[in-house]
Amino acid sequence: MILMTEVPTILFADRNPQDQAICIRLFEEIAPNNLYLCKNIPELTDTLAQHDINLLFLDLLLFPEKDCLAKLDTIQQKYPNLLIIAAIPQGNHTLEQEILNSNLFFYVTTPYNETEVQLALKRSLAKLNLQPSVLSTKLRKRKPAFYGMIGETVIMQNLFDLITKVSEDDFATVLIRGESGTGKELVAKAIHCHSSRKNNNFVPVNCAAIPDDLLESELFGYTKGAFTGAAQNKIGRIQYADGGTLFLDEIGDMKPSLQAKLLRVLQEREFEPVGGLKATPVDIRVVAATHCDLEQLVSEGKFREDLYYRLSVIPLLIPPLKDRKEDIPILLDAFLDLHATKRGREKFTIPLTVMSALLSYDWKGNVRELENLVQQMAILCSGREIQLQDLPERLIINYDADIVDHDLINNILTGISSPNCVSENESSQSKAVLPSSNEWKDGQVDFKELINDYESQLIIKAMKITEGNKKEAAKLLNLKRTTLLEKIKKKNLHGMWE
Repeated sequence: MILMTEVPTILFADRNPQDQAICIRLFEEIAPNNLYLCKNIPELTDTLAQHDINLLFLDLLLFPEKDCLAKLDTIQQKYPNLLIIAAIPQGNHTLEQEILNSNLFFYVTTPYNETEVQLALKRSLAKLNLQPSVLSTKLRKRKPAFYGMIGETVIMQNLFDLITKVSEDDFATVLIRGESGTGKELVAKAIHCHSSRKNNNFVPVNCAAIPDDLLESELFGYTKGAFTGAAQNKIGRIQYADGGTLFLDEIGDMKPSLQAKLLRVLQEREFEPVGGLKATPVDIRVVAATHCDLEQLVSEGKFREDLYYRLSVIPLLIPPLKDRKEDIPILLDAFLDLHATKRGREKFTIPLTVMSALLSYDWKGNVRELENLVQQMAILCSGREIQLQDLPERLIINYDADIVDHDLINNILTGISSPNCVSENESSQSKAVLPSSNEWKDGQVDFKELINDYESQLIIKAMKITEGNKKEAAKLLNLKRTTLLEKIKKKNLHGMWE
């Protein structure tokens, strides 16, 4: 990834750019050699196409008023990495309302006010510096799932590459290691499906789920009369996997006597069913998995050392979810699609406050725990948006919004593909409210302006929830109705929630 350069490239699109001395001076202070001016639609289109623009300062009335919002939306879709500051005529409440409902970072009013433009530029530059996505190229599309596995982080992409290489060899045993819930069986299936054995059986065996006295016969099968109740021959899973892949999950729980028999299968490529006298050749690839520390079990004498080395010819380690939190929004988006569709309900969204709590959680159950949460929400959450109080207590009991690393959260949400599950309006508004680390260091935090912005957002949100009922909105905000009316009037917020 390429980080934002110190000097951004700015395009000032205005009907009369040469007459806007205030704006030109402020822009030239920031980007003296990276400033482009245009005064009509053809010039705007050509400049955007020919140059890598980071920030577009756009006079919306460059377009006919009835078309300006549609044109703005077209620009946003064509240039998803472009940060746009819209300029709208003062007092045009219809446009203001539409802008507030759009996924726009910031807007100013005309005639231009130096303080307002300066604040918009300052906040825009802070956002550009926070955003590690490539600004000079198109936002890359989300990568498709790799045999059911989702991950865009470097460690997951490296794992996918390693699986591809491992699959080219059909015989070497593979030992998959990872915490419970990381997707060890998915990795084993991916190895099988990507190999030349894909048209034969993939046979999973959970060594921890089958009692010790049954596991041997499940694996090796038995002959008629081998023991009381053996009325006929039974094919074991090793034989059933002939030509394909045998997946031994939780191999660390296998008892020592079975470990010895499994070692013979790996060494000699043959097996003997329980009660049998003749070895049967078999062509299988063995993929084993464990969440245990097998080296520790070997040192304690609980696992055969020779079997350990036979199994771990090719070791694969699946990272826990806490080490790849950048993938959480993408996983959430995929799980929401899956489970909302399955239950015939509309896909709900996740506000930034909830996303922050999810990104701050350790996820000891890994991807399985995350998917289980989404299923739970799909069943129990009746609204169109998940709220913090909807989450299980374990996720929020230690969550403190005051100590959240907001810069890290912003980087996670903007560093890969923007997740569709995050409420876009709240996401963009919240990022606009939170000062960047650079602003803190440089002493540029405008406390009054930030509080004023946040108050406005809270009021608009409350009025939207209550469908314009000021009395109910005041209750939600824990304000007196007269106080709410006074703030709406002072901030000129009338109609912005409709």
